[in-house]
Amino acid sequence: MSDSYILELKLNTKKQSDCNYLDNYFHEAWCYRNTLTRIVRKKLNLLKRDSVYISLIKEYRTASGNAKKRVGKELRAVIESYGLTKYALQKMLLDKRKRCRYLHSDVAQKLSDAVYCGVEKCLYKNGRDIHFSRYADFKSFENKKNTTGIIYDNGKVYINCTPKKPKGGIILNVILPKNKESAHYIYETTCLCDRTKYCRIVRKQFPGGWKYYVQLVQEGSAPRKYAVGAGRVGIDIGTSSIATASDTACHLDTIGDNVASVEKEIRRLNRKLDRSRRKSNPKNYNADGTIKKGRKTWTYSENYKRIRRKSASLQRKRAASLKQAQESYANSLLSEGNEFYIEKMNFKALQKRKKKKDTVKGTNTSSREKSKKRFGKSIGLRAPAQLVAILKRKAEAAGCTFVKVNTQTFKASQYNHVTDTFIKKKLSRRHNTINGIWVQRDVYSAFLLKNSEPDYKHTNRNLCIQNYDDFKILHDECIENIKATYKQQNRTIPRSFGIAA
Repeated sequence: MSDSYILELKLNTKKQSDCNYLDNYFHEAWCYRNTLTRIVRKKLNLLKRDSVYISLIKEYRTASGNAKKRVGKELRAVIESYGLTKYALQKMLLDKRKRCRYLHSDVAQKLSDAVYCGVEKCLYKNGRDIHFSRYADFKSFENKKNTTGIIYDNGKVYINCTPKKPKGGIILNVILPKNKESAHYIYETTCLCDRTKYCRIVRKQFPGGWKYYVQLVQEGSAPRKYAVGAGRVGIDIGTSSIATASDTACHLDTIGDNVASVEKEIRRLNRKLDRSRRKSNPKNYNADGTIKKGRKTWTYSENYKRIRRKSASLQRKRAASLKQAQESYANSLLSEGNEFYIEKMNFKALQKRKKKKDTVKGTNTSSREKSKKRFGKSIGLRAPAQLVAILKRKAEAAGCTFVKVNTQTFKASQYNHVTDTFIKKKLSRRHNTINGIWVQRDVYSAFLLKNSEPDYKHTNRNLCIQNYDDFKILHDECIENIKATYKQQNRTIPRSFGIAA
């Protein structure tokens, strides 16, 4: 399969008839997917209760060699008998699709493939169940090819029609930047010169309603906006901050620090939504304010819907701004080197609450329970895993090396290359002492990662000794720049940096 990239363009939907057409299309696609999900959930439940399937699963876990292959074939035969295959799902709702006015056959097949991905997770991975999607959360549908269903051609998107036969559907113009000398216009027109594989229609929530976009999946590689550097780059990423060390610079930044904070406004709107919901549905709440159990009918006022759209719009805008900032940050890192070394982090585990509460002894005989909260809030606001995924995608597309080192054996936060020892430190201690001199802990960890051994299990002590003097100069420049920047902006340096103003 050839390389591909995505170009997103806004659609001109000033006509109300066009908006109505797209809204009806989304509604049909959403109903089709949820109907298929309901059928698949029933089939999965029946399969998991099948005595033959249960016995084969037990046998498969203990078998090996040819016996395991034989049991695997028998398992696949049982799964196929329940119709839980990719092509069986595509054919399952043919009659329902024939009654649809808007839904194209290729789009229906792609929706079936998306449901089958959930089936694969439940059968072969750690998935527990396939979930229904709410209409407000159903944001996109896509085609399989650029010749039927959804077609892009010469600045126009044809939905359920073609350039030769323009009747029967709608034709929407894409919106390009007005300034033809701007970087955005040059980039988008350059991308449009590549062949379009297929199209995806996307909708986004705004206070005034839905806005519609087309994502063109283009063949080839995206035009590069940066020059790839040379050399190693070590990256120490946390739940809210990131430290990097290369041959030319050191950085210590808060992830998405330049993104405007709207959490306070979102919390205010959520409280407003809760008050409105309680006022409109008093019968759904107990006397103590908790929600009653069982099936309930909810009534939402027009004011509630307006506030909900505003809240959703704020969250969408912040997520888009954060992703754009992370894309730009990844570009700057790629300009500093072509080999990237980062610790393997399980952010999904870090965001979970503790199962048991720890107790903290006070000054007297009494004790108090510590909170079960961990790093869920900071991970939700900063999205560090998204930054790692962006950097990995860009590095691999540019032909760079991207390596995740073994965290358990590397122990970058504990190692001292001078004494060649590992010393475990508290999370609150944000510095190391190297040769009796203060060094910021995260930046030093990035330096150790940069000088990794070829097996990625330990740091190369000889390289650390050889490059430490140059690193210390860059480290000191980084710390001084942070102090000057935060002082100029009249801001407080984050406590996680461990830097005194």
